[in-house]
Amino acid sequence: MLKFLVCLLQLIISPAKGWDAIADEDVDPRRLCSEGFYPLIGLVACTVFIQYFYNSDFKVAWLLQKAVITFIQYFITYFLASFIFSLFLSKMTESGEAEEKRYHTFIIYNLALLGIFQMINNCLPVEISIFQFLPFFDIFIIWFGIPYLSIADNKKIMFLILSVVAIMAPPYILGYLLDGMLPAAPDNMISNL
Repeated sequence: MLKFLVCLLQLIISPAKGWDAIADEDVDPRRLCSEGFYPLIGLVACTVFIQYFYNSDFKVAWLLQKAVITFIQYFITYFLASFIFSLFLSKMTESGEAEEKRYHTFIIYNLALLGIFQMINNCLPVEISIFQFLPFFDIFIIWFGIPYLSIADNKKIMFLILSVVAIMAPPYILGYLLDGMLPAAPDNMISNL
């Protein structure tokens, strides 16, 4: 998991060099998931409980449901994004073929960044507007990942739209839909999710 976190940090500090480092590592996506991504989204889900320390009106059962929703929204998004990329990505690459290992790795790292941004929001006692915009930084990282996936020059904008629809939107849509199934929270509860 340490190498996974180092690569994430490199993506945040210098996205172009981060994607180069990820290309050099060439780790199997299944290993990335089991040793990095799944533990990370489990940790993101656990940070939901930190809110209990800021507001004791939160019920532990309600927070447990929010934690499960948090894990599920990233878990399902990974497979949904992989399916969408398998359908459309080959039409956008220079060679006309999508390299499966690379696009899975691409999805894993971008979802992990979204998870880290949500973890930061979960740990804050109040919602801070600037932190609500952190997921937009992922668009910047996606843009620098275009050479990593060998996207054709005339398809860059379409790829960016595909990435936003496949990687960035589903966690929020799933979170919203699954949150709707939760019992209503007390009026004085403030949620960072």
